[in-house]
Amino acid sequence: MSCSDKLALVMLVAACTFCVNVNAHGVHIYLDDQLDFELLSSKVKQPENIAGATNLLVLSKIDDMVIHYVKSSRKRAIKSLQQSNVAACNINMIKNEQRKREYLFSLPVNFYWAHKLYSHHDLSKAPLPVLNMQNEISSLPALFKSYNQTAIVIAENFSYGDFLDAQLDEIAPKNLIFRGGADHYETVYRMFISKRVDFLLNYPAEFHRYSNNVNLSVRSYRIAGSPKIIVGHFMCNKTEVSREFISKVNQVLLNIYDKPSFLNAHFNYLPKKEHQDLKAFIEQYFMNISHAD
Repeated sequence: MSCSDKLALVMLVAACTFCVNVNAHGVHIYLDDQLDFELLSSKVKQPENIAGATNLLVLSKIDDMVIHYVKSSRKRAIKSLQQSNVAACNINMIKNEQRKREYLFSLPVNFYWAHKLYSHHDLSKAPLPVLNMQNEISSLPALFKSYNQTAIVIAENFSYGDFLDAQLDEIAPKNLIFRGGADHYETVYRMFISKRVDFLLNYPAEFHRYSNNVNLSVRSYRIAGSPKIIVGHFMCNKTEVSREFISKVNQVLLNIYDKPSFLNAHFNYLPKKEHQDLKAFIEQYFMNISHAD
């Protein structure tokens, strides 16, 4: 064997060893919701919401990568994505402009009717007008000019999308209560429903999940100009294994988006009257992707 052949063999062995070592770490998926952690790590639990059903559906079809599920607060999870050289991802993440610059995103994994503002106040009786002709809140900053001694609870290290994030940035700090830790959906819901704060931004599906679909004496409002649908993604740090994982997730999604299993992962947690509208939105979304390709 010539010297060049020996050198090529050494380089090939080294490269293969590197690939094995990298893939041995697998992908670390950080979960801040106890229900998500139990569902995905145990393989025996049943989903209780759209996020759980869609994530389980996708991840169950990726069987050629090692996946580690790690229970963590969102704050620690984000820090891990920023600092780790090992492939690391969060689920159910909204894509915004800042995140797009720093992380890798999958295609949409789940689709939610967008956040509503839940209120203990009848906003039609606000000291200053805050509702438009469609009974929507004209803007969140306008709301807190009228209710300047009240507060809204916000999940820490959580994006509500570029549109709502920009409005929240305009609200005075005294009107914002941030809550972090694990299970943030439940944390902010409990704080609101116990009337420790006046307002809550939440997905209708999540609000009804924690209220057990019982009609409560609270009011809900859309915010004028906000998106109708919010999509959740896998968000990963920029490693080669992360790129491989995102690619596999996207392949799964492109194969199942129009299948009953994917649609039912949403429909099972929504009123029947909402099924057709959501189905039409999902079909249009992926049709646009296909045409873009």
